[in-house]
Amino acid sequence: MNKNTAVLTFCLILFICHFGIHAGAQNNPKKKQVPRYDTIIVKHVTVTKSSKKSPVKPALKREIILPVPEFINQPYYYDRDGNKLIKLENADALMITKKKTLGLKGAKQFLSMADPSSKIRFASKNDIVFFIKTSGDVIDLTSYIKFYQFVPVDQKREVTVSSKEGLVINKEEEKGNLISFSVKKISGENYKIQFSQNLEAGEYGFVWVKNMELKEFTVFAFGIDWKSSD
Repeated sequence: MNKNTAVLTFCLILFICHFGIHAGAQNNPKKKQVPRYDTIIVKHVTVTKSSKKSPVKPALKREIILPVPEFINQPYYYDRDGNKLIKLENADALMITKKKTLGLKGAKQFLSMADPSSKIRFASKNDIVFFIKTSGDVIDLTSYIKFYQFVPVDQKREVTVSSKEGLVINKEEEKGNLISFSVKKISGENYKIQFSQNLEAGEYGFVWVKNMELKEFTVFAFGIDWKSSD
């Protein structure tokens, strides 16, 4: 009897232990192991820049300050490349009157300067411009100053200013030409002299003709040379 009781007790203990282990396994399920890594790999993403270019700001134009003539009533050649004024030759011209055959062939007046050419020379190019400063009392500059093309004659420069026909036809050609120009006000008493056509190679001069009764005139002379080929 005691032996059977001991066997039953032992079986009961085994049953209780087995039941406890099984119940604990159900209440505490094993957690899933998460693999651990020493290095974290991040996927590289290339950032594409926008193809749209930022607008280009226009370059600011530098303001050009034009030079001012030093003396009044004296034309200056304007050098655009250097933005400077160049003085012209200051020469004296005599007003000469000639009558042909006691006036039967008429009479001519012409200006005559020494030397066949001017020492002040410029190359032929488009849009030759001169600057002039007045005293402020000149209303129409073109009525006080004339621009002539002179011609070399016997080691002198001459231009016909006026001519009168006589009873006999005079076949002698006039010397030089009177060339028209336009005047544009720049500022204050400063003006720009421009020509409608390009000046060809030759001898030229500005003449103040406010008083045509004078026998001697001041000419602001210069010469134009053909531009040499490069």
